Amino acid sequence: MMRGLVPWAVASVVACAPITATAQELALGPAAAQPVLPSAPPTLSPECRSKRLVGEMFRRPLKALSRAVRANKNVKVLAIGSSSTVGVGASSPAATYVANLETTLEGSLSGMNFEVVGRGMSGEVAAGAADRMKREVEDTKPDLVVWQVGTNDAIRHVSIDGFKACLKKALAWLADNRIDVVLIDPQYGVVLTKDEYYERVVTAIAEIAREAGVLLVDRFEAMRELQKDRGDTFYLTSDNLHLNDRGHRCMAEQLARAIVGGLLQADAESDLPVFYP
Repeated sequence: MMRGLVPWAVASVVACAPITATAQELALGPAAAQPVLPSAPPTLSPECRSKRLVGEMFRRPLKALSRAVRANKNVKVLAIGSSSTVGVGASSPAATYVANLETTLEGSLSGMNFEVVGRGMSGEVAAGAADRMKREVEDTKPDLVVWQVGTNDAIRHVSIDGFKACLKKALAWLADNRIDVVLIDPQYGVVLTKDEYYERVVTAIAEIAREAGVLLVDRFEAMRELQKDRGDTFYLTSDNLHLNDRGHRCMAEQLARAIVGGLLQADAESDLPVFYP
């Protein structure tokens, strides 16, 4: 199986409708005071820390997000996906990964206000999210898109070729519109991986992320490592599929670390001054 990325059945063929839209330029306001950036990505809590730290093995510069942070202290993130994005399995709205991501990012970036807008649909496959991507982007006008993808495609045995083509098309549209994107692959579970097709989809996401040059948070590998000693129910609900509160929190921590790492890399590659505490 292809690795080296950021750590953490009814057969059907889903066609991904092409996204045809005029390129939407991000409107950046006048230059504001420079943000205070951390000197390093945030650390993970012991329950969420795998041996291969998120952000260390496959970091990508988030250049569009960097420009937005420099221009505006209010940054908007669009979280699109299926059940994890909806918050299924969390005990309350405050315990979801979307809510945790917002507070974790604000805690990591001094003086910044993050609004993470969750637009999840339970049971949705990649083609469904891709079909509504343009509408969701136009509605939220995000500086960053976080796309949690692949779980339902794997469970439903969606065509791998169709799945990969769908991801490529949607990622190309986001790139044309100068919007950074972070992919999150499926969750790990012993029951889920009894079907070998599940890992085929995980591998396909890794391949597309590498080809497109986008940041991938490999929660599958992170959860697989973490659950070796603790078992599925440490991070999953009793259905062995959806994240529990701990799983949502770890997903948010890993994602925040990857985002801040990508932001720091973009600033390191920029000619503009960066201010650290």
